[in-house]
Amino acid sequence: MRRGLLLCMSIFIALAVAPGATANRPIREVIDNPPDMVITDQCAFQVLGHIEGREIDTTFTDRAGNPVKLLGVFPGNTITLTNLDTGTFVTLPATGSFQLRAERDGGASAKVTGHGAWPDGNPVTGEPGIWYQSGTVRATFDADGNLTSVSNTGTLVDLCTQLA
Repeated sequence: MRRGLLLCMSIFIALAVAPGATANRPIREVIDNPPDMVITDQCAFQVLGHIEGREIDTTFTDRAGNPVKLLGVFPGNTITLTNLDTGTFVTLPATGSFQLRAERDGGASAKVTGHGAWPDGNPVTGEPGIWYQSGTVRATFDADGNLTSVSNTGTLVDLCTQLA
């Protein structure tokens, strides 16, 4: 998820010009379940990740049509993580929202709230594991897409021990 967040932020920054006013009607997209993914190099074993539910994204643009804000929600979603060696699994809520915003200085900010898994390591420390979030993770990026700050309010729990 950290890699995905960084990639999404890089694309968003590249596309965004950050005036404050939005004049166009927001663009709403409903995205069906993503395909299952095998998570490697985070636990001592491979983990299958399966998400049930949809993502609803709303993109706001400025008068020129450049994206300035992206809001996403995951209503009623769940994630099932399965240890592919033993079959041990856990199913957890994956509900919440995220916000990506273009900033006036050319950078961007991101906020992920609610419950969900970070399959690419701890989003704050980078420590390996599949981290389950309950709370809020915030990040800021400079105009070149470099991460400049990241923080967490709430809990991040490594699920590898539960799946072992």
